[in-house]
Amino acid sequence: MLLKKILGVFFGVVFISFAVVQYNDPDPMVWITIYLMAAVLCIGAGFGKVGNAVLVAAFVLYAIGVIYWWPERFEGVGDSMRDANTGALLKNVEEGRESLGLAMCSIAFLGLALVAKFSKGGKTTRTAA
Repeated sequence: MLLKKILGVFFGVVFISFAVVQYNDPDPMVWITIYLMAAVLCIGAGFGKVGNAVLVAAFVLYAIGVIYWWPERFEGVGDSMRDANTGALLKNVEEGRESLGLAMCSIAFLGLALVAKFSKGGKTTRTAA
């Protein structure tokens, strides 16, 4: 299942890169862990080590995270998380970025699960005559 392997590795690399840039986040260990877990699940799924049930559960958990971290008022993702005048952290921008990152993870899990589901249905099995 080449497509699933390619997607799994692609998403894994994307989420590892997301984890790398979290070092300057206000709560870096939380987000590094979240993105590394997503990377491990995607790469594992790509190589057939993570089943669809786990992917669907991760999809649901990360989707719940999207709702939980969604800002009170979405102000985009902006160029900076800091107010230009005061230097204060723009909470809505930070939470918007976090929500969108979780949404990307959630979509990746769902996509990998669907690729596995539909590619299994297209396989034919050989039987001995």
